[in-house]
Amino acid sequence: LAYAEGVVSGTTQAGELVKLAARRHLDDLRRADGVTLRWNQGEADAAIAFFGYLPQYQGRWSGQPLTLLPWEAFCVGVVFGWQIWDATLGQWVRRFREAYISVGRKNGKSTLAAGVGLWLLDYDGEPGAQVYAIATKRDQARMVWATAERMVSRSPLLSRRIERLSSTSRLIVRDTNSYFVPLGRDSDSEHGLNPHGAIIDELHVHRNRDMVDAIE
Repeated sequence: LAYAEGVVSGTTQAGELVKLAARRHLDDLRRADGVTLRWNQGEADAAIAFFGYLPQYQGRWSGQPLTLLPWEAFCVGVVFGWQIWDATLGQWVRRFREAYISVGRKNGKSTLAAGVGLWLLDYDGEPGAQVYAIATKRDQARMVWATAERMVSRSPLLSRRIERLSSTSRLIVRDTNSYFVPLGRDSDSEHGLNPHGAIIDELHVHRNRDMVDAIE
């Protein structure tokens, strides 16, 4: 909320698309009726707080819990906090199914993406969740996955739930039959999947939409 207010007021510098996203968030908070659209503060807080259980593993901050920057908390909160009523299912579901985040190099993109992947893997309430880190090449996709794997290896809390199979690049939760794996365009195996979540890394270097369309 503070980030959105800062962007709209001009005290926080941001581009035009970010300003529009921030304004939409504030406008929707006023118009949410709790019947077809609602803001679930508890879900947003839970997703943001989850990152505090992820240990950093590089440089001088290695071993310290991860603290989201205001713009990161805005991204995570908006995606997981907004809900719409699904009359067919008779329940509230996530409003936003896609998010596009573009930041400069060395701004923690892989760390943020890895944390979202781990949340979707085991803390989003989805049995049999299939989560994929995707790039044009599997080695590139492994960068996000490897970040998540290192977080799990350094967290006693996560290690009790999530099993690491480094030789096959899989993170597994056997209780729910869920897994998190890297997937590259060069693997030629994107069809026939049933993703609960997909993190597409380095989208700008994809030659076409084939991979994106297959995952969608």
